[in-house]
Amino acid sequence: MNLESLNPLQKEPFKRSDLLTLLCILTFIGSGLAAFSNLFIYLSFEEMLTIVDDYEIEIPGFDMMMSGGRRFFITGFILYTFSWVGALQMWKLKKIGFHLYTGAQIFILLLPVILIKSYPFSIFSLLLTAVFIAGYAINLKFMK
Repeated sequence: MNLESLNPLQKEPFKRSDLLTLLCILTFIGSGLAAFSNLFIYLSFEEMLTIVDDYEIEIPGFDMMMSGGRRFFITGFILYTFSWVGALQMWKLKKIGFHLYTGAQIFILLLPVILIKSYPFSIFSLLLTAVFIAGYAINLKFMK
């Protein structure tokens, strides 16, 4: 299918940079999986605690994450959903998506620090988020 034929009223051909396409696809995958897993844990919170206790399963960091309670996971689900929707809007070349994505990602960085006691702030997560936001910011010129 010719991308130019998608919008015959548009004067310029439909263009999305390769970088924007790559960032959006990675965000669809990452935020989509994170939203799904946060929703799953929220819905099965008590069962997960019981299974891990009954079978004495050792999962590094599990106790710390679960100490955030159900509120941590439902909030994570909402934020990752906003992140995914922001990427979808940027895929459609709409600037509002950048703002949705950026706001969601900032709150995602702060969420565990606020809701989980003694959670160490992740410099790696900060750098990865900064790289994605910078990559999307570079592509703002292609968005309306």
